[in-house]
Amino acid sequence: MNKKKILKVLADYFAKKGVMMTPAEYKAADDTPMRFMVAKRPFGSWARVLQMVKRNFPVQYGKATNPVAAAPKAAPKVSSTMAAAMSKAKQASKKA
Repeated sequence: MNKKKILKVLADYFAKKGVMMTPAEYKAADDTPMRFMVAKRPFGSWARVLQMVKRNFPVQYGKATNPVAAAPKAAPKVSSTMAAAMSKAKQASKKA
């Protein structure tokens, strides 16, 4: 497999996962398209692999770094005791 093919396979994999993986994350994953050393060896380092993916496959890189599927999280609910404590604190600050 040549460098361009390796990059294409990795770029597609990262886009599908929605994240650019660290070496530890990649090694721990069970569904990787190729072994870590096979992916890294032609480039010399994992940082270079990620840099080359960013440069040569910007669409997949965008999907991996800015996942669209992530829904915004709702604001955490404040418990009634916390709300009561906050209102007391506001009243105390107004009196002072």
